[in-house]
Amino acid sequence: MERFGLVGLPNAGKSSLYNALTGGGALAAPYPFATKDPNIGVAMVPDERLDRLSVMSKSKKTVHAQVEVVDIGGLVEGASTGEGLGNKFLANIREVDAIVFVLRAFEDDDVVGPSDPIEHLRIVEIELALADLETVEKRLKQTQRAAKLDKSMVAETEALQIAYDQLSEGLPLYRAGLKDDVKELLAPYFLLTNRRVLVVVNVGEDDIESIPEKEKLISDEFNNAGDNVEVIGMCIQMEAEAAAIED
Repeated sequence: MERFGLVGLPNAGKSSLYNALTGGGALAAPYPFATKDPNIGVAMVPDERLDRLSVMSKSKKTVHAQVEVVDIGGLVEGASTGEGLGNKFLANIREVDAIVFVLRAFEDDDVVGPSDPIEHLRIVEIELALADLETVEKRLKQTQRAAKLDKSMVAETEALQIAYDQLSEGLPLYRAGLKDDVKELLAPYFLLTNRRVLVVVNVGEDDIESIPEKEKLISDEFNNAGDNVEVIGMCIQMEAEAAAIED
């Protein structure tokens, strides 16, 4: 089962999105680190084609595809050096197959932290890139020495050098246009930025009409990421409330 990790600054809407997707009861509170340990749940993937086939075949039970959703907790500036939940937070991200960035784009005097989604994105990307840079730097030194005696290590060393050069510029690997063979060579290191990303821009209930504008604002930031990044805007609070309504 694929695992998706919800990542973002405190109070961005991660726990509310988790509840909307999984029907879970994760604490969603207007203060930092309300989520100290990951919440893990399962979300169904609706598919009208499957429903129609089920009707045609008169199936007694229809089983939709599922994904595991992990509400990891709030990331703060300095997480790569141990701030906030620090290494525990970063370790939880390494265990997921894809990352869902939740960026706050709503104003609320009762919720601490910035409301600018670009600022949220900047902090999240820098912290993940710095954590990857530390991992790559350590391994690169090892493979450079090993490659002098073992030529089979040359390709891996070259891939690590490419990653190091990009990360040193503060560029997450999903923005770096890496070739598939390079991504494959880097896969065993479970790098935080060497995976697909879905960005959820969380707007306020009174700001629904701004969703296309906010989506474009963030999409423009990823204009060099190819198909590695997808952006979608929504009001997570409304989605969470709607999901709690009985059919």
